[in-house]
Amino acid sequence: MLLGGTMGVLYSWICGLKERERKLEEFILFFQKSIGVMETEKIRVIDYFEKYASQELQTSLVEIARRLASNTYPNGQIVWEEVFMEEKQNLSFDQETFSIILQAGNGFFGRSREENIRFLQKTVKELETQKKKLMEKDAKERKVWVPVGMLGAVMLTILFV
Repeated sequence: MLLGGTMGVLYSWICGLKERERKLEEFILFFQKSIGVMETEKIRVIDYFEKYASQELQTSLVEIARRLASNTYPNGQIVWEEVFMEEKQNLSFDQETFSIILQAGNGFFGRSREENIRFLQKTVKELETQKKKLMEKDAKERKVWVPVGMLGAVMLTILFV
């Protein structure tokens, strides 16, 4: 039972790492799609956020659009940061990645379309670099913690017997 429990803990930890990677990939895809839309057509941010189809980002984007439509905030960046600060726990990103995502709001609420596109392109590059770093770090941690965890469980089993 101890070995099964250890395997379950390690499996859920690895699933959490994969979930974080999938969420980061979803953000990168969202920013890339936004760049494409901004280059080809003139968009209204509220309409774009409300109609963006994504399981991960749908609730956050709809909440941003709802708050923007209420016209109670001085600028959109404040709304972006506030909504994602509320979602910080669910996103489970490290501080560096989360700060990049918070700053990405400037890519939607800048002065001109060209400025927004350049800022989002910069954000995508930073997030892709961050994704590579996280993947390497996660791979190193898995190489250590999976064998150590299982070996520790075997040792405890032997001690209890």
